[in-house]
Amino acid sequence: MSLKTNVITAAIFAAAAGISFTANAAPSQDVLLQGVITDTTCDVVANNGSATLDVGVYTAVSFVPSTQNGAVPLEVVLENCSADETGDLLILGTAASTDANIFTTSTADTVGFMIQDSTSAQVPVDGGVTINTTIAGPNTYTFSVGMATTDNPPLAGAYSAPVTVAYLVL
Repeated sequence: MSLKTNVITAAIFAAAAGISFTANAAPSQDVLLQGVITDTTCDVVANNGSATLDVGVYTAVSFVPSTQNGAVPLEVVLENCSADETGDLLILGTAASTDANIFTTSTADTVGFMIQDSTSAQVPVDGGVTINTTIAGPNTYTFSVGMATTDNPPLAGAYSAPVTVAYLVL
């Protein structure tokens, strides 16, 4: 390669590196990778296959910090199970840094969602319930979802939080 080509290549790399560091605004970035390996044959169908669960509209004054506001059913069906088995129905996501029971988009968020099991106990982020499945089925479990905040009162706005529902055989 000629000296001119090397200088141009170095300039391109320097420009790209500068853009990258500007976008990150820090010399490094931590990323949490999540995944599940399971030994089940069951197919998980959450929220009737719909990607969005509308949890409702609430007034800011109706919130109490770290308390679930609302109770919208989130049904999970385990289909096509080829064996009777016992496992954990997990809900994976990101927790607010100040409350491990509030599902948020990022740890810095203060408004998100809380989920209760069938006994009205809060399900922590990356937690769940143990259930038994049968070949005959039906294998259905219903969680209760509401909004929550660590602030008093929370800021008005539209909120969302991605979650993954998985069945992990014990």
